[in-house]
Amino acid sequence: MSPEDAKKAPRPSSITGRKGEDRAAGYLASQGCTILARNWQAHPGEIDIIAECPSLAGSEPALAFVEVRTRHGRQGLAEESISPRKAASMVAAAYAYMQAHDIDPETMSWRIDLVSIALESNRSSINWIKNAISEDML
Repeated sequence: MSPEDAKKAPRPSSITGRKGEDRAAGYLASQGCTILARNWQAHPGEIDIIAECPSLAGSEPALAFVEVRTRHGRQGLAEESISPRKAASMVAAAYAYMQAHDIDPETMSWRIDLVSIALESNRSSINWIKNAISEDML
């Protein structure tokens, strides 16, 4: 492989991350969510998945801003890797998305969720944590 090709080749962590995001999107869809966007860029931050999901209270659907954390053969839970800085970035990105789409955060039900995925050689596990990050946690 030439040095140029090496620069273009995705890192193994990128491939794992993409697999995890694909798996998370499929899982959320199977749980009744409608995927609205993936890898939405904000300044600061990025949101892996934005979906309209059944609300926790069972009323109107909620807008879910989803962080996907994938582990492949490493110790520790994916959800343990969310830093306070990442949490603050997610909240800021959620507000940026709502502003860009003329959504009033005071009237629309919304939350920040985490989908953690553990990939093992012949199986995987998914853990969907709703309301994983809230403004009062920052």
